[in-house]
Amino acid sequence: SDSSFAQIQELKKSVVDGHLITNKPMTIDFSDQWLCIMNQIIKIILHLFYWMVFCLFAGAVSFRLAYGFDFISENIPEFLYNLGWAIIQFYAFYFFFYQLIEKQRFIAYFILSLAVSVGLSVMLTLLFFRVFNDTPSSKLMDFLPQMAGTFIIGQTGSLLRGFIHWFEDIQHKQEVEKILLKNELDMLNAQLNPHFLFNTLNNIDSLICSNPGKASESLIALSEIMRYMLYEAKKNSVLLKDEIAHYQNIIRLQLLRLKDPSKIQFGVDVEDETVAIAPLLFLPFLENAFKYAAFDIQGSAIKIDIKSDGGKIEFQCSNFYHPNDETVKRKTGGIGLSNLKRRLELLYPGKNKLEIHDENSYFSIQLIIEP
Repeated sequence: SDSSFAQIQELKKSVVDGHLITNKPMTIDFSDQWLCIMNQIIKIILHLFYWMVFCLFAGAVSFRLAYGFDFISENIPEFLYNLGWAIIQFYAFYFFFYQLIEKQRFIAYFILSLAVSVGLSVMLTLLFFRVFNDTPSSKLMDFLPQMAGTFIIGQTGSLLRGFIHWFEDIQHKQEVEKILLKNELDMLNAQLNPHFLFNTLNNIDSLICSNPGKASESLIALSEIMRYMLYEAKKNSVLLKDEIAHYQNIIRLQLLRLKDPSKIQFGVDVEDETVAIAPLLFLPFLENAFKYAAFDIQGSAIKIDIKSDGGKIEFQCSNFYHPNDETVKRKTGGIGLSNLKRRLELLYPGKNKLEIHDENSYFSIQLIIEP
């Protein structure tokens, strides 16, 4: 109709003039390398500080620092033996036994702490007597100080590991909040850009007279895309079925510029559509596929599959491309692979697997999100 035609023309003008959406490039600097270096430095300082305090305490209590340095120098081998003893106990709990606390197996941790402390104390005390030609004691009371000290050292190892874990958890939550806040603007810039809107409106414009029904369906799809980007993308998570519907709308509009719909294969095999997922997680791969795909080849140019089973979500996307294409050589735009990987690390730490293959003019990715 004339009113629809006028609305399309006005919307196209708004896009061209930049009134609707701007395409100002955004950059995100997570400073991953610098943050990692700082965290490592902090860990080293904490460990050095602990062992400085330990050596001072051991020298003051066990080796009578008040007796002077001559006494200490005479007992350096014994001191180093006890220091090695402490290091074994400390890092055994720091690296291994603390995992029981993370798994909330507190009773097993307590029992194992007592058993390891007693066993290690008895074994190293007897070894101490043998190495330094001392007379071994058969009284249990003579072993109690070593057992108590060994137990305390083990707990300080777990305590330091817990403190570092707590500190890293706070940093992780802050980064997640940061990425979620910026994600909305990033996604809007990546998808709702003047080129996409202008091309889509041009395609719909050409359909108004020749195929009004299809033009109406396309306008509805475009409005759904804009609604999803403006409202649903702000959420921390969305239903998988809504995310799939959003990608279907994008593909539906992309098909307007293709004469052969078979060039795109989109498969869905989902057991539970109510599975939650971070919004627009697969969008960069979808955009790149349409941007670089070679549609003039025989057969399908783009193949997309979304599967879900038992809470696990698998996304696969592949496309052929022309290796001599200048746009392929530049391969810029969108959010960027590094930022996408960082987003996966923040939102799905230890629960994502991303594989990328690029060979013989064929690009494919597989992303698996574990429950």
